[in-house]
Amino acid sequence: MVIDDGLMIILVQSIVVFLILLLISFSVPKLQPLLYAAIFFYFLFHLLNTIVFPFGKYFVALFEPLPEPFAKLLIGSAILFYVSELIAKHISEAGYGSLASMTHFAVKIAILTLWMQQTATLIDLLSKLITK
Repeated sequence: MVIDDGLMIILVQSIVVFLILLLISFSVPKLQPLLYAAIFFYFLFHLLNTIVFPFGKYFVALFEPLPEPFAKLLIGSAILFYVSELIAKHISEAGYGSLASMTHFAVKIAILTLWMQQTATLIDLLSKLITK
C-alpha cells in the first residue's frame, strides 16, 4: 500500500531531521533557530505533499455521494486549520506570540470566507422559510 510506505518514509525522515537538529544545536547554536525554522517548513511542506494531500484526495473520494462542495470544504478547512495551528505554534515557540495569533486568526477568516457561499445560500433558504 502506498500510504504505508509513505508513512514509514516520513517516520525515518523525521528521525533524520531530529538528529540533524540535535547536531546543529551542538555545533552551531547561534544558527539553530534559523536552521530549525527552515527545516521545519521544508519538512512540513514535504509532509503535506507526500501524505496529507494524497490522503485528502482519497478521503474526498469516499464522500463523493454527498452534495458537491461540502466534503471538499470540510476536509480542506480541517487541513488548513491544522496547518495553521502548527505554524502558529512554531512561531509562538520562537517568541513571537502576537504574530502567531494574527496568522492563526487570518487563516480562520480565510476558512470562513471559503464557506460564505454556502452560508449565504443557507441564510437565504432560512429567510424564505421564515417569511412564508
